Amino acid sequence: MRVLLCILITVIFGNAGIIERFTKPENCKSCHDEQFSAWKTSLHSLSHEKNNELYEKSVRFVALEASKGHAEVLVSCSNCHNPRLEIKEVDDVYTIAKAFDLKTQKTEKIDEALGVEHIQNGISCYICHNVDSIKAKSSQNQVGYKNFKWTEDDTIVGPYEDPDNRAGFHTSSQRDFFVDGNDLCLSCHQGTALNNPLAIYNTGDEHLQSGDTQRCVDCHMKPTTKGIISPHSKPETAKVRDLRAHLFAGVRNSSELLNDSLKIDLKKIAQNKVNLNVLNLTSHNLPSGFSGRNITIIVTFFDNNAKELKSQSINFEKIYHNKLEVITLSYTADKLISDTTLKAYEDRNIKIDIPLHTSSAKVEVLYYVLSPKLQERIIINDEKYTKPYEIYKATFSLN
Repeated sequence: MRVLLCILITVIFGNAGIIERFTKPENCKSCHDEQFSAWKTSLHSLSHEKNNELYEKSVRFVALEASKGHAEVLVSCSNCHNPRLEIKEVDDVYTIAKAFDLKTQKTEKIDEALGVEHIQNGISCYICHNVDSIKAKSSQNQVGYKNFKWTEDDTIVGPYEDPDNRAGFHTSSQRDFFVDGNDLCLSCHQGTALNNPLAIYNTGDEHLQSGDTQRCVDCHMKPTTKGIISPHSKPETAKVRDLRAHLFAGVRNSSELLNDSLKIDLKKIAQNKVNLNVLNLTSHNLPSGFSGRNITIIVTFFDNNAKELKSQSINFEKIYHNKLEVITLSYTADKLISDTTLKAYEDRNIKIDIPLHTSSAKVEVLYYVLSPKLQERIIINDEKYTKPYEIYKATFSLN
């Protein structure tokens, strides 16, 4: 009874801090159409399992590999994927009840919280713009909602004050973490919700160690442009300000981001050898974050008649094995087998043997959201998570 009461209290108090009209991004769209349209293309809008097959299948994969209940894994991942989820933890009683298809007050209440409509909108406006303050991190397990104190009224926070209350739909207030630093982004993109140290998302530390002073938003929300944040709201008092695109750019919705992330060169250094130079132009590893990602460089050699002589693939990725020594995701890994990711600003030279009569070579760089090897274990139908994204292609003369 005590456990049930705690869960009921969590649900009640979780809902108390949420203003319903802020939970629907479509409501924000009426004034902020440009920001809404960009956000809609991002993975932030697809952070709920109902909208993201890769996430849904990965949660089920991890639950199976770790011999845990689906809901237990889902709630752990929701620290970041759905930080306004009212349920913060699932115990063995619930897992056993679900396994035997038993319905109780407790299972119904948890199921209701897991299915509530507002969390299906993903990392939407009311997540980032309802963060009142960010706590100092005490451990790498302090991720997602554990870092946040939420606003308790109709205040929307961002990089600007609005003393004239132009918005009308809400009041506005400035917060420093929208202006300086990376604390908001790294509340989710640095750390782990699991106890496995291999499961850590290390993008923040990678950036810190690079010594770069750029902010995450400088690349992933593009450089600022001048504009009016809600051009149709009280235009007579509107102010032109520095605005950022709400793309939260990645390979799926911003090819230029990846095009600008690498510099490639290929030179003949001996009669039978070339040097492939790969320069990472970003302040974090490539790839970084989700452990299923992969970058593949394919080098294909041709003779004077454009006949293919040889093709070689080079992978940049982390390979994890489970206790059975089978490839897996980091969340259920027993060991890291290899790490060939490009470190921040790394300048890597790769020597490749070439066949006789080689005249030219084509270099292609492909980015996989889920690596081909892991696609054999996690069956995904949605091609946006499985197809190769071409981020570079060029032909080099080797005469």
